[in-house]
Amino acid sequence: MYRMKYSTYKQEVFEITQKLVKNDLIRLSSGNISVRLPDGMVAITPSGILYDQMKPEDIVIMDLEGKKYEGAFKSSSEKALHNEIYKTRPDIHAVVHTHSVYAIAFSAVAMEIPVICLELLFVGGPIPVVEYHCPGTIEVGTSAAMYFTKQPNLKGLLLKNHGMVTIGSNLDEAYQNAYNLETGAEIYHLALQTGKKPDPLTEKQIADIFMQYKKPKT
Repeated sequence: MYRMKYSTYKQEVFEITQKLVKNDLIRLSSGNISVRLPDGMVAITPSGILYDQMKPEDIVIMDLEGKKYEGAFKSSSEKALHNEIYKTRPDIHAVVHTHSVYAIAFSAVAMEIPVICLELLFVGGPIPVVEYHCPGTIEVGTSAAMYFTKQPNLKGLLLKNHGMVTIGSNLDEAYQNAYNLETGAEIYHLALQTGKKPDPLTEKQIADIFMQYKKPKT
């Protein structure tokens, strides 16, 4: 019964996971992806399975308290991270957490990433760094959820010495935010290598960009 009911959502999580692997945003079994379902349940990647060996049916179905309803494997060790965000942001329906290289590098030095390019603007930057908590604990989730609640336009953040978290109204949006955040972090890293301080976009420049994007397409 559950297999038929949730198969579409499992396939969606699987496909986004493979996109993240293809773009080197997640490796081996690190990171996790989830989507909130119409019935209030959550489809999330399993714990400890190499992504190149994972199948759609391996995706776990759980509730917002982390109780597993379907799946042969344990749900992600970071299920509390996902669930705390869903509990505090009813408008969010997808969460992506990666251990991508540039995101972790900046998180390790607790360096906020300013909005120096469109990619970071799209993620609602500047990108803050959330204080360190032991991975897998509920504190990781409550801290991240607090940032996303206080800054409703923020779509991505860094977890100190851990990685990134992005959110979206759907899986594709959360994936794109993860891609843009890691790309922006790489750009910022390269800019810093010049020895000069990168110039963030000004408030006027940001306003002009948003105005330009609002213009009707012809």
